[in-house]
Amino acid sequence: MDNKSLSAQYSDVLKNLDSSYLDPQHPISKRSEGLSGLFLTSVSDKYHLAKNKIMIVGSETAGWNVLKPNERYTTLESYIEISMNKHQIFFEKKLNRKNERGDRFHNFTRSVANKCGKDGLIYSNLFCFDWNEGSPIQSHHFEVIKKYSEELLKIQIEILKPQIIIFANGITSVTHRREFFPINGDNQACTNGRDYSSEGITNHHLWEFDLHKNIRCFRIHHPSTRTKDAAKARQFLINLLPSA
Repeated sequence: MDNKSLSAQYSDVLKNLDSSYLDPQHPISKRSEGLSGLFLTSVSDKYHLAKNKIMIVGSETAGWNVLKPNERYTTLESYIEISMNKHQIFFEKKLNRKNERGDRFHNFTRSVANKCGKDGLIYSNLFCFDWNEGSPIQSHHFEVIKKYSEELLKIQIEILKPQIIIFANGITSVTHRREFFPINGDNQACTNGRDYSSEGITNHHLWEFDLHKNIRCFRIHHPSTRTKDAAKARQFLINLLPSA
């Protein structure tokens, strides 16, 4: 039911999104301007049975073609199904591979899966589109992308109820993450911040807090960061996570 619930809510969130963002053959398709297909998170069919439910939030994909060249956009519901199936197959393949040079993000997701179990692992992104196979922040359509990215991510958290969220989206998008989940003010969502500086891990590389007072969260640099301090923080975080 987890994926069915997600699909239904995705349809509700996306019902007013112009199809030019999804249909490569639309007369004014945004794909021709460099936008990827729409990234929609799914979960394992065994997710509801998983002991540990952990969401890892990256930044954006580096290319994400939902519809094949011979496939036409028909309905929003069909598009959502194709995108979610692509996500499920893609992530399952990533988790079943060995670590690879140049795939640092999913080397990290595999490390978390090895420690905590893979059935409850959620692969999500802060942004639901990439632009020219990278960050969409400079895209002319960023305000639309940001709006739907926030709504989709919050729906995933609401439905899947992860026990732990690891924000690994990196430094360049931190401002937007804080817009989604404010750290102060009337709409403050993040509270009880704490660090591990006493353990030799700077809060620049690892920060812990509570989201909505009941979800344990961590913020780290994007796993592609190669510095020794960033790698040390990632390993320290994995040691903190619950075993399968």
